[in-house]
Amino acid sequence: MTVIAALRCGEGVILGSDSQETRGMRGRRLGRRTQKVYVARKGFLLGWAGAQDVAQIFALRLRCAEGLSAGDDRLEVRRRLNEIVAGLRGDPSIDGRSDHLELFVAWWARRENRPVALHMLSGGAAEWVSGWAFGGVALGVERASFATSGLGYADPGGLSLEAGKVLALKVIRDTIEATVEGVGGGVQMGVLRETGPQLLSMGDLRALHDTVDLWEARCRELLIDGSERAVS
Repeated sequence: MTVIAALRCGEGVILGSDSQETRGMRGRRLGRRTQKVYVARKGFLLGWAGAQDVAQIFALRLRCAEGLSAGDDRLEVRRRLNEIVAGLRGDPSIDGRSDHLELFVAWWARRENRPVALHMLSGGAAEWVSGWAFGGVALGVERASFATSGLGYADPGGLSLEAGKVLALKVIRDTIEATVEGVGGGVQMGVLRETGPQLLSMGDLRALHDTVDLWEARCRELLIDGSERAVS
């Protein structure tokens, strides 16, 4: 199970997820680390939730798709991506497993000179990401959406990419810490900017965690100070 978040701001797109794959029956699930955010091919960042093997097949077909470029018209890119998803649905070797796949694909639309992200479901539905978008297990999506409700002062369109990474990390971290079954492990994150997609290193993520820790510590200090003033 997975929770994955997409945040589109003026400078780019951030994709983040938990890192745990779970298998087995409810109450007897086994978890292991798996990669859920990829640089799928030159110019494209991919995040997935659902059946891992189907997501890997999608990533392989995206990587091998002839003539597909981030420089194409974004509607043409969307059409090509939809063709890949339709091919998965029609592949008898993966049968019903292709019904359980959710994808975020981000690229820099060269003709429009702006970042775009597409939220795709294996059933064929797709929508452009504007601001925040979430995918994965239903309870995880609900918790992640709730986590952003207190961040209404931060307009995604006006955020820098650095600020967006901090907010995305906090939202995913809060969702993981809410003990949603099947969601766990560390946070994975990738960013898409004009220069292309990039996965964040462990060092980059550690620095972001430190920033979120300081933010939360400051919030606690303000709450404690406010409570003491109210009592006095």
